[in-house]
Amino acid sequence: MTPHNLTDGSLREDHGFVTATRPHWTASGRADSDGVRSSGSDRSADRGNILRLMAILFWIVILLVCIFAEIHTQAFLALFIGVGSVIAFFLALASVPFAVQAVVFVVVSGITLASLRPAIVHRFAHSPVVDLTIPANSSLTNLTGFVEESVGDEGHPGRVKIKGESWRAVTEVGDPIPSGTRVVVKKTFGTTLWVEQA
Repeated sequence: MTPHNLTDGSLREDHGFVTATRPHWTASGRADSDGVRSSGSDRSADRGNILRLMAILFWIVILLVCIFAEIHTQAFLALFIGVGSVIAFFLALASVPFAVQAVVFVVVSGITLASLRPAIVHRFAHSPVVDLTIPANSSLTNLTGFVEESVGDEGHPGRVKIKGESWRAVTEVGDPIPSGTRVVVKKTFGTTLWVEQA
């Protein structure tokens, strides 16, 4: 049997019969006889995007855990592990292989822990501790004003006016300070002033 010229230009002879095979067309307009190559590459790209997204989410979770742990422990340990996770996060955004991300995370965390943590811990360990339960000097110390309500000890507080503002006040002097008396601020604790007669 004589083969006929088909419109797609693809002819095949099988047991005396001529059959035509129609090519599959990809999105780019090129023929692919079985479509396997195209579908395989699509599946590979989808899998790569999923793995990249999983890596990004993984480092975000690690960073959030480190922030939470550092806030509650203040041990300056999770802080530097978090630094490593930030670097790994940006590598994940750049589609760097996860194995490389993990190695960089470990190296950066180890270097920052070894080099920076000791200095920071030493500095904070030797910082003076302020006892907030003890009255101390402030910007109001040594300012003068007048007693609005008789000022006694901590069990009998009064009111004084300093620069036009009314403050709760107490005195360590044995006798209460009567209204209208000029006083000077010696120390403060919160919104309470310790005053003496000027």
